[in-house]
Amino acid sequence: MKMNSIDQRNFWGWPGAKNLAYAYFVLGIPSFAWFAFVYAGADYWTGRHQHRVPLYHSAELSIPLIPATTVFYNSLHLIYAVAPFILRTRPEMNALAIVWFLMTLTGGIFFLIIPFEPGFPPPDPANMGIWRGMYEFADNANLRFNCCPSLHVAWGVATLDVYARSAPRTARVLLWSWAAGLSLSTLFLHQHHVIDVVGGLVLALWGSRVLYPGFCGRYVLSH
Repeated sequence: MKMNSIDQRNFWGWPGAKNLAYAYFVLGIPSFAWFAFVYAGADYWTGRHQHRVPLYHSAELSIPLIPATTVFYNSLHLIYAVAPFILRTRPEMNALAIVWFLMTLTGGIFFLIIPFEPGFPPPDPANMGIWRGMYEFADNANLRFNCCPSLHVAWGVATLDVYARSAPRTARVLLWSWAAGLSLSTLFLHQHHVIDVVGGLVLALWGSRVLYPGFCGRYVLSH
């Protein structure tokens, strides 16, 4: 069956049971397994030595802790989950999975070359209020090292930028606002520093604006 160009379809739609299973199991599980391998592996090797490269300014330590931004931070999981409902052809899904793979590999290399950890002191759980559970969930998953570039920013922003390609104007504004909130949440939860976010944004744009169109070919919007 011939596929329609994505500029001739609705932004959101049912991908079909086969494509849904393909996205979550054939692509999703290996993608997250690869991420876990690289991310945990880099953290492990960095922890075996004492060399650190401080890449933040002391002024950044005055950035306030805003626990409520954990909603944006943890929304990364929702960003992944909706992928097959927006990218409903396998070429698009495959392209995004390859982008995730290459961004993770690139991030892992940088983690080993410039190892450092956030300079923020551990937060007092009493100050987290109703957001404590969500914060601890995110904080535990982040491990200790692996700061620059922020893969949290890279994966989230690249994916949202890809979604924005086929979105109507209002949806694009919402998606880019989501990306901004996600990026800022890494600072306001004291998980990353400014250089980490900048590095993540550069990595994201490389993934969404260079890699994705190349791998996806004719199914990517040209505008």
